[in-house]
Amino acid sequence: MAADILNQLAEAVVDGDDDLAEELAQKSLADGVDPYNAIVNGLARGMAIVSDQYEKGEAFVPNLLLASGAMYAGMDILTPYMKAAESGLQAVGVIGTIEGDVHDIGKNLVKTMLSAGGFKMIDLGADVPIEKFIETAKENKVDLISMSALMTTTMTNMEKVIEILQEEGIRDSMVVMVGGAPVSEEYATGIGADSTHPDAMHASAWASEAIKELEPKDARWSEVKVNLGKIKYREILAKKVVSEKVDIGLETANKIKEEFESIGVKNKEEMTHIDRTVSAMSDKKVDRLPVYPLACGVLRKFAGVNYRDYATNAEAFTQSAFLGSKYLDMDMFVGLADLSATSADFGCKIKYPEDDTPSSEGHIKDYEKIEVPELKEGTRGYELVMASKMAKEKLNKELNTPFIGFHEGPLLTLTQLMGADRVLMDMKTQPDVVLEAVQKCTDYICQLSELFFSEGACDALCIDNLWSNNVIMSEQDYWKFDGKFVYDQHIPLFKQYNQPYLIHNCADAVHFETQIKKFGTALYSYAYYEKSREKGSQNYADLIPKYGDTCCMMGEVNPVEFMDGSAAGVQKVKDDTKVLLQNALPVLKENGLQSKYVMSSGCEIPPGGPLTTVQAMVNTVKELGPELQKQIMG
Repeated sequence: MAADILNQLAEAVVDGDDDLAEELAQKSLADGVDPYNAIVNGLARGMAIVSDQYEKGEAFVPNLLLASGAMYAGMDILTPYMKAAESGLQAVGVIGTIEGDVHDIGKNLVKTMLSAGGFKMIDLGADVPIEKFIETAKENKVDLISMSALMTTTMTNMEKVIEILQEEGIRDSMVVMVGGAPVSEEYATGIGADSTHPDAMHASAWASEAIKELEPKDARWSEVKVNLGKIKYREILAKKVVSEKVDIGLETANKIKEEFESIGVKNKEEMTHIDRTVSAMSDKKVDRLPVYPLACGVLRKFAGVNYRDYATNAEAFTQSAFLGSKYLDMDMFVGLADLSATSADFGCKIKYPEDDTPSSEGHIKDYEKIEVPELKEGTRGYELVMASKMAKEKLNKELNTPFIGFHEGPLLTLTQLMGADRVLMDMKTQPDVVLEAVQKCTDYICQLSELFFSEGACDALCIDNLWSNNVIMSEQDYWKFDGKFVYDQHIPLFKQYNQPYLIHNCADAVHFETQIKKFGTALYSYAYYEKSREKGSQNYADLIPKYGDTCCMMGEVNPVEFMDGSAAGVQKVKDDTKVLLQNALPVLKENGLQSKYVMSSGCEIPPGGPLTTVQAMVNTVKELGPELQKQIMG
């Protein structure tokens, strides 16, 4: 009897059936099944089955999210009936997506797997203030803190949490785990975290073992231990305080400006930035490959403006783009202001920190309330186009540098509006409702692109089509819920205005066949994650042979490396740039190409970092590129 109900509980989780999981949980109590047994050998076992399917590529993130919903529905019924001794054995963890970042899919999956593994998880949600992690950890004397960030622009806030833990003497009272696509092992170690992992399953397994190494809770949270912790980290923090008094972005911007004003551009080059970029996209002869680290908001330091003004003020945006492009001598500029412009126009409340990326303060609750906004003066979309037009005219006229406009695609816009985890689950439970909402977002996106074109506000337009990711959804689902809208409605608009279709997608397992071959994409800005290679992450050596005949690839130096402004950090960027340049050129030649590649970072350069690392990449390509181009291409 007990075995039957346990199997049924597991099946309810596998099927993602919340109502059935609740019903079976109630039945298990009525039948006298031990609630702890029902959770561990019923609900959690079902979650393990779905996780295994996910690992094998037989299930995707929506399946995991639905399964987790069913598991929690059953746990809510059973947990109050657990024996005190059993519930007291649970390790306690606090989890959240760091301040400024509203992406919470990965966080939710880690929470689910930790819960299935026996942790009592306190979920703070997304865009969590730094202080909230500290308060919650102290109030609950937690064993684990888990933080995530998808955006390179927000991941630095995780270090601030760890610094406060050190300052208050409680860093060693818990294990700290950080995660997200841009987070590497080196970065995690560098900020003082204990670990990072490529997926939720590995994270949960590690955490379960790591807490076994902790001292008993009473000992590690004792006043004596806390005071010892304060002493232990005092010297480390003192050094950081001294370094943080310096605005590294502003300091390095001023240094680069002074150097430029005294000696100007070091080497007179054969081609202009526009000619080189256009030639590379067409695979024509170039003096060297184009180079553009995705330096966007970080360039505001050259103009001496804060991020809020950079994102919302046309003059500040233009000066940042112009001065950054001038002093760094980059081959293009991508006009990424922030990812909240489209969601703001749909009615999302956006917060604008003085010097951090804008983000949503709350999602729209009902699909029925989504209405296609009118693009007019005063809307974020309209102002973005006008700011882009101003910047484009200045860069073209004074620097011969192309300006690439930038905005989000349909499904990314919807997930910004409604929350990604909700939309992904609704794709399975109410697909028609989601499809109708995607259509409304597509209508708006087409308006926005057409305004870019009709105003002459860009030399080309790049679309962030993030959700093409085989870790998140199948290629069939991507096509149904985003790709078909792009192909049928958005791309024809580009053809109407005789514009190339450009994509930026920093996902770790892209559906390249759809997004390049099917779409006919002319330039693709991609990221490469070594830790996700088995899941489908691809680099230049994979992509150029497959798609180089029709598409100019652009990548792939790790943007996190650009945060280290030390001599060693600058050298690391130089070395990685040199290796990429030396290796990409022969691959181009082997495939009958000569210039169809742009040297870049895999995602946006974090806006709080130094400019000397950006300069290092540009200068390395400028110094080595011409000779290598001649040697390899002839």
